[in-house]
Amino acid sequence: MAQMTVRLDDRLAETAKAEAAAAGKNLSDWVRDAIAYQARLATALRARAEEDARGSLYTPEQEDALMAERQRRAVAAFDR
Repeated sequence: MAQMTVRLDDRLAETAKAEAAAAGKNLSDWVRDAIAYQARLATALRARAEEDARGSLYTPEQEDALMAERQRRAVAAFDR
């Protein structure tokens, strides 16, 4: 496993420590989870932006099915 050093200002460090404690995790695990969450969120937002940038390729019924699938994937990405 790779190690990183991250510098935080005092206020952000205290916030991170408090959030980790509230979640019942040690600081390292909480930061790891927060980074993983942000990475999944960024991936989902990029994918959505790419989909939205394309022209309409589908019928309204197909579009409805795709939107339902998109919603299912979004929920699944954060349901871990």
